[in-house]
Amino acid sequence: MRRPSLRTAESVLDGLLAAHRAGTLDEWLRQHPRVAGWIDAQWLRPLRGAAGDLLPAGQRAAALALLLRWAIGQQRPDQAAPAEAIPREAWIERTSWRPMLALTCQYGFAPVPAFRDRYRGHADEAAASHLCGLWSVGASTYYRYLDKGKRALAQLLREAPAPAMHRLALRAATLELVAAQTALADEAARRVWHARHAIAALADDDSISALWHLSCARDTTGFIRALQRHSVELANDGETDLLLEAMSAAAESPRERFDLLLAQGTLWRMRGDAPREQGSYEQALRLAADADDPLLLGIVYGALGKFHEPRDLDRAFAYYQDGAECLRRSGLGEDGSAAAETVEEYVATLVRLAWLYVLRNDPRSKALLERAESLCRRHTLSPATVAMLEQTWGECWRRAGELTRALEHKHRALLLYERIDDRQAILKTFGNLSLIYGEAKDFARASEYARRVLALADTMTVEPEILASTHLNLGVACFWQADYAQAQAEYEAALEIAMRNRLHRVAGIAHLNLAEVAYLRFKQTADPQDESRGDRHAAAATAIWPHDSDPAHSEAARRLKQEILGPDAGLARDRLLPAEATDHYAEMAEVRRQREQLAVPGAPQDHVGAHLAIARAYLSIAMKEREAALALIERHGLGQRFIGEIEALRQTFDRELTREQKLVAQWRQATADLLSAQRCAAVLEALMASGYVNKSAYAELCALSPATASKHLGTLAERGLLVQTGKGPATRYMLPA
Repeated sequence: MRRPSLRTAESVLDGLLAAHRAGTLDEWLRQHPRVAGWIDAQWLRPLRGAAGDLLPAGQRAAALALLLRWAIGQQRPDQAAPAEAIPREAWIERTSWRPMLALTCQYGFAPVPAFRDRYRGHADEAAASHLCGLWSVGASTYYRYLDKGKRALAQLLREAPAPAMHRLALRAATLELVAAQTALADEAARRVWHARHAIAALADDDSISALWHLSCARDTTGFIRALQRHSVELANDGETDLLLEAMSAAAESPRERFDLLLAQGTLWRMRGDAPREQGSYEQALRLAADADDPLLLGIVYGALGKFHEPRDLDRAFAYYQDGAECLRRSGLGEDGSAAAETVEEYVATLVRLAWLYVLRNDPRSKALLERAESLCRRHTLSPATVAMLEQTWGECWRRAGELTRALEHKHRALLLYERIDDRQAILKTFGNLSLIYGEAKDFARASEYARRVLALADTMTVEPEILASTHLNLGVACFWQADYAQAQAEYEAALEIAMRNRLHRVAGIAHLNLAEVAYLRFKQTADPQDESRGDRHAAAATAIWPHDSDPAHSEAARRLKQEILGPDAGLARDRLLPAEATDHYAEMAEVRRQREQLAVPGAPQDHVGAHLAIARAYLSIAMKEREAALALIERHGLGQRFIGEIEALRQTFDRELTREQKLVAQWRQATADLLSAQRCAAVLEALMASGYVNKSAYAELCALSPATASKHLGTLAERGLLVQTGKGPATRYMLPA
């Protein structure tokens, strides 16, 4: 049923209130099944979820009576709970209370109290007559109060869906009204009761009621676990935000606040609100840094890595690596011994790092997965972590071209996720299975798994990355069947979702796939518009990956147009690369290109250029590796330990440096207190070009006054970097012979 009109709601309410006064609610419910079903779905489900076994199953009339009692109580001007006593002055003097009081007494929710000093009524006097006498008003005024109360009641109950704030208030009032008649006054007994009903609510697929019971029980751990496991359903419910806000306000320790912030980030991720998700993680990071707790730092770095994974692989790598280092410092032994939580988080971080290596087609992912698997064999880890390991193994084997093994791991992951009812992870696994079945040419299954995700996305919130990736995978299945039109439609849907949610990695893949489709259609039709469309998407794919953080796809985008004429062009790019081609993809790609040129007879000058290009590529690799080592040495204070190795490496480099390069290195070190790197380079360039520099030229190059330039030149001469010749205006400064 749609939301009823106010007139319809008032008519239905008249019948409901009359049935309550007559004690015939059960009969009314039987006579109006459609209306009863609407009320049940909108209002009675949260009421029964709160009341639990205090309101036995089947007592729909009792539940409906509680709903009416609560809804009438919402008109209390003091906003107190419905069960709170009504003060004398409200009954007698305050007109703002009269619509609510008229409803309460007219329809049998409470009798009119005796105020004999004000009005003496008959023992069996009707509520309307009694209240008219108590308030000294006529019947017409009384019924105006009554109509006003009914109109407000109809306005409240016709809302669809019922507002989260009202549902939460209904739960609290229901528990108070029902529990007042039971033995749950003891706080410990209440917590046990709530914990038991949280389990029952989860079994009944009522995750929001379970979350409410866990919040009432002050079970922060259970609350967070439920929020993570059932984020798909809970992200759709406004009550979740109110409960999370209340739990955060009541958190008693930094660790509780930390865990709740991470859970809040999960909720924002489900809703595709990236700024708020990142904000939650950064608040958690500040808490962890203030506590100087390496375990908490390791956990939040993992969350930040996951946030950046679809947006910026470089930043995700950095966060995961920092997380692994923090977890190692938090007490992880060389043999993997540590507290259970530390081992769990460390294994999860290893698997996430492996996943990023897989995304780069880097075979080192296997070493990380084997390390994680060895820890799994020695420790009892959660099904969620083991399932994540299986997921990543599946993708690793897919990229190795072993689709049977990939499917085995993916289905094992799916069984684990189904066992713990992690619906978000189940949806992600469906998307992964769609991709693998598509590559295995089982297109029926590929489409089935993808469409399961898309069908659920119509009824609940699905994480944007999962939704976009599913459209990509369905597009791949269509592509393999040469249905380029449908493949293009799916890729465009993926691109729209990715761009809206700033998922740069996914958007880059979508652009690359769209370019591939456009070039293949151009091959069929020779339509220049297809070629132009392919060029635009290929350029966009190259541009969107930040800092060249996905070099395999960037290179594929650059070479796609030339390779598309091959028999299987572009179809095997998603495969693990040789080990030496991963960390220095661009350099090794350049080496391969130059080796191909050397294999073909050509002019000597072309071959010289190729050899020099290869030398530059290897020199670039050597420099990058040295800088990485120096960064680690500085970060961890290991300078003394590696003095000999660094000196030997420096001597090796020095033997190969030209005089100009040696001068640059010498000057940068000796002039750091005088000149910036840019000014140092400008002075050396002038010296190399003309053989000397004078005071005025030096002042101009370095943007200094003549007096300061003179002092600088004197200092450089004292340090042996320059030699002074001549006197007065003829003074010049030259490099030593």
